[in-house]
Amino acid sequence: MGISKEINNQLIAKGASKIGFADLSCLPREQTNGFNYGIIIGVSLKPEVVLGISDGPTLEYYEEYKRINRLLNELDEYTAEILRNKGFSAYPKTQSNVEIDEKTRRTQLPHKTVATRAGMGWIGKCALLITEEFGSAIRISSVLTDAILDIGIPIEESKCGDCLECKTSCPASAVTGENWNINKDRDAFYNAFDCRKTALEKSSKIGLNETICGLCILKCPWTQKYLRGRRPVVL
Repeated sequence: MGISKEINNQLIAKGASKIGFADLSCLPREQTNGFNYGIIIGVSLKPEVVLGISDGPTLEYYEEYKRINRLLNELDEYTAEILRNKGFSAYPKTQSNVEIDEKTRRTQLPHKTVATRAGMGWIGKCALLITEEFGSAIRISSVLTDAILDIGIPIEESKCGDCLECKTSCPASAVTGENWNINKDRDAFYNAFDCRKTALEKSSKIGLNETICGLCILKCPWTQKYLRGRRPVVL
């Protein structure tokens, strides 16, 4: 069994929903910490929790975010351990290892960049990763390595088309409606600061000092497809 397949199978067994492998050699080495390959790990949100946020974020939604963040950190470390035990170097991009520039709301190497390079999905008009299986109801993290992996085919353009669901549903008016592609800067289609400000306001209404909203996730047609497929059948 190759190392990519082994990592995929072990991570799925430990609770991951989707795994991808990316060639990062085209990116500046200072951006990738000198590593040429990346592993992207995705964990989907529970459908029943996403369905509960039509009127705003809930405590259940917040707890689901915390659960997935903990799991992603564990999966990052577990992946790095697998790689190191096989003689490779690995850098798990856990929450503690990722710094956000408060002036730009950007990171050195977004997980989403690794995800699109791996062919896991594309960037939606609301700047979230969108996958065909889970829509945007998925959270991701990544591990950088020098192990040679079975890479996916990069996705370089949006598949959102003319859809404007996230734009019309955004309470912060943070979405311009333009489609993403690899040559388009985030600020051309999404205002991270307006989103953050409104998410803080909405979270404060349920007693949280956090930035959670989720309406763009819920309203995304790709997410809706995932939610319809997972809803219990009523007899």
